[in-house]
Amino acid sequence: MNPEVLRETATNLIGAYRTGKAIRSIRQHDTEPTLPDAYEIQREQLNRWSADGESIRGFKVGLASVPAQKALDATEPILGRLTGRMIHPEHQPLDTKEFIRPRIEPALAFVLRDALRGPGVNAADAIRAVDFVLPALEISDSRIQDGPANAAEMTADNAGCGGVVLGGHPVHLPAAELRLCGCVLYRNGEVAATGAGGMALGSPLNALVWAANAAPAHGTPGSALEPGHLVIVPSLTTAVTAEPGDTVATT
Repeated sequence: MNPEVLRETATNLIGAYRTGKAIRSIRQHDTEPTLPDAYEIQREQLNRWSADGESIRGFKVGLASVPAQKALDATEPILGRLTGRMIHPEHQPLDTKEFIRPRIEPALAFVLRDALRGPGVNAADAIRAVDFVLPALEISDSRIQDGPANAAEMTADNAGCGGVVLGGHPVHLPAAELRLCGCVLYRNGEVAATGAGGMALGSPLNALVWAANAAPAHGTPGSALEPGHLVIVPSLTTAVTAEPGDTVATT
């Protein structure tokens, strides 16, 4: 894609946020965007949000499980950026008008005490950098009608970032069984899905390491994992569709 088309695509996606109406596709004249194209589109959106005063608060590791990758013909995860307006407290109703087609799933949220700047970050580096972990609900959304056709479309749409509800019970890493920790997703009081931390690249810690090493290569605003950043790792269970009036919780 040429730069003009990339900027136009970013403009269309930003318009979808504002109007609540999804766009048909990010493909132009039968041209399939590449993954580098997609990160350029994501970068353009983030630049505009930053210019409007939005703060970059962290990252989402999308497509962190093998089933999620296979569904969009991907071979590795993708990155999205979290802004301040996307982060919500628990136990407060969300306005569904903020989203187009929200889907909710459990996630772990790493909160960093120290920076993680790849390349070359390993598991020991990540463990030292984490302050604590929070349970979370990740709200994915799509500004593309019928959802993304492939990983590049999802990446261009900021990896489907919609919102994050942070739990209020922090756990320090020595007390967290990240790989073996189980979770149950409830919708309207009924079990909707179950899963475990190992679904995300074998351990959510591996997803954090991947994000630290992948982020600088894409050069978007907030391209390094900085102190205070959140890194959200979903893909622990399947996601559920959320409708107005629904109550969704995880344990």
